[in-house]
Amino acid sequence: MKKIILTLFLLFINLYGHHHGSFIRDYVSENHVDFKDLQYSEYRNVVLDEFTIKFKLDLEQLGDETYYLTVISDKNSLVYTNVKYEIINSIIVVKLDKYQKEEIFFKYRYAEPKIADFRSDCISIFEYKYLLQYEGVLYGTAYGIIFCAFLYYLIIYFSTKMRCFLYYSLMQFFLLLSLVGFMYFSYKSSAPIFMYTLVDFAETLAFLFTFLFAQAILETKNKLPFFHKILNIFIVLNFLDLIAILISKYSILYEYMPFYIGVLIPCLIGLIAIFKGDKNAIVYTIGWFVMCVIIYISQKGLFTISGIYIIHIGTPLESLIFSFALGIMLRNLAKEKNEKEKLLIHQSKLASMGEMINNIAHQWRQPLTHLGFINMNLQLVLEDEIIDRKYIKDKLKESSYQLDFMSQTIDNFRDFYKLNKQKEFFYVSVAVQKAIDIMKVILENKKIVLDFEIRNDKELNAYENEYSQVVLNLLTNAKDVLIERNIENPNIKLIVDVKDNISIVSVIDNGGGIEKDKKDLIFDPYFTTKQKGSGIGLYMSKMIIEQHFKGKLIVYNIEDGAKFEILV
Repeated sequence: MKKIILTLFLLFINLYGHHHGSFIRDYVSENHVDFKDLQYSEYRNVVLDEFTIKFKLDLEQLGDETYYLTVISDKNSLVYTNVKYEIINSIIVVKLDKYQKEEIFFKYRYAEPKIADFRSDCISIFEYKYLLQYEGVLYGTAYGIIFCAFLYYLIIYFSTKMRCFLYYSLMQFFLLLSLVGFMYFSYKSSAPIFMYTLVDFAETLAFLFTFLFAQAILETKNKLPFFHKILNIFIVLNFLDLIAILISKYSILYEYMPFYIGVLIPCLIGLIAIFKGDKNAIVYTIGWFVMCVIIYISQKGLFTISGIYIIHIGTPLESLIFSFALGIMLRNLAKEKNEKEKLLIHQSKLASMGEMINNIAHQWRQPLTHLGFINMNLQLVLEDEIIDRKYIKDKLKESSYQLDFMSQTIDNFRDFYKLNKQKEFFYVSVAVQKAIDIMKVILENKKIVLDFEIRNDKELNAYENEYSQVVLNLLTNAKDVLIERNIENPNIKLIVDVKDNISIVSVIDNGGGIEKDKKDLIFDPYFTTKQKGSGIGLYMSKMIIEQHFKGKLIVYNIEDGAKFEILV
């Protein structure tokens, strides 16, 4: 954002102004005789066929200092100059020292009348030696950093859907367009005026997304509602400026409002956010502050380096600062996501344990009842005078059988919920059958018909228990829907099939299907349609199939119910 401001400001300085030392003044003449002060804004749309620019030096004020005059113009139309010059990167460069002429002339004559093309600047020895000749490297590095920031955070936006990353990415994009556009047209002898209009348009868009980014990253709507409204005012002003640019061909807003104001506003709001306890705002505020200072120094001419170089140094610096801040934010988001997933897994385990205990209770209910009858029979036998030893032995056998059944039930559940850290080969039908064995008694008690069909089978090398748990979740959900909706003749159909070497397990019920407005939400964590549901079963099932099996878990409605499919 700051970079935007910096960019905008410097662009305007170079487009409509000039950065000379106090020892030099410039004049313009359209007849080569009568000169007047050069005001670039007066010649924004003036068409000329010839003109002369005169620079007048105050050699006494210049003293022993040395500077260099840089001129961007149509060199092929230069018909006269009274000084020696060199060409560096298509720029005319004239040495300014105490031995230079007091008056320097550049006379131009165009083959056809057009808008006068002439821009000048005064640079120091440092800029001449270390920046001017290597400005291509400077510009390329700056553009590369900005483009990488744009592309990187655009990709992050598509993966996170967080608007702050989109605003930051678009801000970088329009900043890059405005910088490249300005620098490109600076070297064109007769760039159409609409090209500069496009540059202004890109600059204003960069400012617009700067304010939107500030709103999103500082969460001003919820945390700072008053300052959110202030940012809204600047957003509206920039939007109106875009309309004004289309009409007047140049930015009106930034013709009258200093560029550093655009960065100062987010900076001040960032400070307020810090005072209110938002530590995440510290780095962003530092970035805005740095840009604000750079723009102010450049605009006020408080530094010896010209504005265009400051822009190309300041903007990538700002990009790096903000990339660092957004990187920290991404790390925190990843950490928060991991914590949430751990919580979901823990809750899923608790839910599974609850389901397991419920299933064990259903499995044990009938054996316990049977054992109760056996005890009653044995008590009655003990009251008889003649004890039938064979009868007692038979009842003890029955009792042992029921106890063995209950013990086997515990083993089955223990193996079913045991965590397997190593992959193993298993057939899909076997894993499905395990889930059926767990649910069979409950379904029988609820009078739900279960139809299991194996059309084709496939062997997988993965985690069998996890696969069985997913099938169990789907069976449990189907059972719950049938019971809650009091479906007549409730039934569940399980089909194992293989198509194109992809195993497909279908869980079909006749429970009436999923409501349209809830169909896209059923795999979201904590979303549930059950009165006592946790909303994590389907979410965890989808995570297991996608992450551990690299497959898909999908659902769609059929004629009288819903159909879930596990594709691996």
